[in-house]
Parts: sequence; structure tokens; C-alpha cells
Amino acid sequence: MNQSIDKKSEITSVLINLFDRIGIQTPSNFDTINEYVYIDVCESADEHNWNDSDVAIAFRRWIESVNQ
Repeated sequence: MNQSIDKKSEITSVLINLFDRIGIQTPSNFDTINEYVYIDVCESADEHNWNDSDVAIAFRRWIESVNQ
């Protein structure tokens, strides 16, 4: 369980850094986006060898999901 908390915390940091890199403020629905991204990374990326790109892909999937 502690490993999941660490992973979620890391994903949160990567997501915030992604927002900074693309020049947007943290959205008001950040918790919803963060949860989606966390679940997507857990389901789609390698369990132990995920990276920033996996978080970016998950964020892109979230954007696509709300634009359908």
C-alpha cells in the first residue's frame, strides 16, 4: 500500500510539472484529472518502469475523454 501512495505522489508531481512546462495553472478539477491519470498509468504503463511520458499520455487520454 505504501508503494501505491508513493507512486501516486510521484505521478502528482509529474503532472504538476507537466502543467508548468505547458504554461497552465493547476486546474480547479485537478483531483479528478490526477485520479484519471493515476489509474491510466497503473493500467497502461509498466508497473515499475513507468516515466513522465506515461503521465503525459494519460493526460492526453483524459483530454480526449472529456472532448468526446
